[in-house]
Amino acid sequence: MANGNRRLKWRFDPWMAALIAVMVINVIVLALSAQQLRRPAAASDLAAVRQGAAALADYYASEIAELGLENNQAVRDAVAKYRYALEQALTVDEVARAMSTHGRSLADVIRRENQLELERKVLGIVNQEPGISTAPEGAAVTVHSENGQVVIEDPADILSPEIEAKLRASDSAQQLKEMVQIEIRGGQPKLLTTRSLPGQIQALRQEIETTRALLQQAMQAGGYAELTGPGLIIRARQSQEQALIENVLGYDLRDMVNELFAAGARGIQIGSQRLVSTSSIRAAGSHVLVNHQAISTEPVEIRVVGDPEVLASALDLITHSPYFGLTLNIEKQDSITLTAHPLD
Repeated sequence: MANGNRRLKWRFDPWMAALIAVMVINVIVLALSAQQLRRPAAASDLAAVRQGAAALADYYASEIAELGLENNQAVRDAVAKYRYALEQALTVDEVARAMSTHGRSLADVIRRENQLELERKVLGIVNQEPGISTAPEGAAVTVHSENGQVVIEDPADILSPEIEAKLRASDSAQQLKEMVQIEIRGGQPKLLTTRSLPGQIQALRQEIETTRALLQQAMQAGGYAELTGPGLIIRARQSQEQALIENVLGYDLRDMVNELFAAGARGIQIGSQRLVSTSSIRAAGSHVLVNHQAISTEPVEIRVVGDPEVLASALDLITHSPYFGLTLNIEKQDSITLTAHPLD
């Protein structure tokens, strides 16, 4: 039955708005990146991009609340991954990648879970049909929305006019983004999966992209991928008095590395050797072996990626210990690149 001259209600599309927000912030990121080709990255640039990313996170949070998905576990997990990726990002490019990968993934999860919630509500209305238990086995009803108008296809005449009217008046049915197909099985209405093949392909591609990003983050954290970010370059020399004591240099380097990791260092490289979970640092006579490779000790150069202020503050504590025998020259850097430890 036609809906007559009923006025169409304009509905705000949160996913289109999120896409626009991501595009706008990415334009800002690209502009800042272009400027960085001509000058060093400024802390204010990173702060500005972080602020934009946080604003997008707040926007998603408001949309999640409006859709009633605050307690949805899949949505909560996607939000946590997005915020964690932003917290771990130390450069403009890393923030941009976090927004691009995890932001799109979050938007997809919100859309999917909202669609599922709408489908469940539509199913609930269909289940109110008094004669549903006697409907023919395998009979199907499809419901979808076109410009806010609910379209119902019921070739087996399962639904009464009253239930059809409820569906057409339902906000949930009006907001459907994909077709809902309901089939009668054993006297019960059941939802069928109706996602189109292109939609399934896009979802799988997004899942692959997100998995790749998570793998890259894990490899960077583990030391098996190149890592770039702000941090410190430390040049350590052993005092003449301490040089007479065997293995003191190795002990002091290990203490310093432990202190830096405790202070939030994302990666550390001693000489040419990136530290990983199985790394060893030990003295062999007047030499130091890192990952069983001899490194230069005049001076020992340590490169660290992390918050420069926090890392430098942590070193202040250890260098004031009367048992610490190294003299340190510390340089704060806006950008440092650590090499990857070989996988084999």
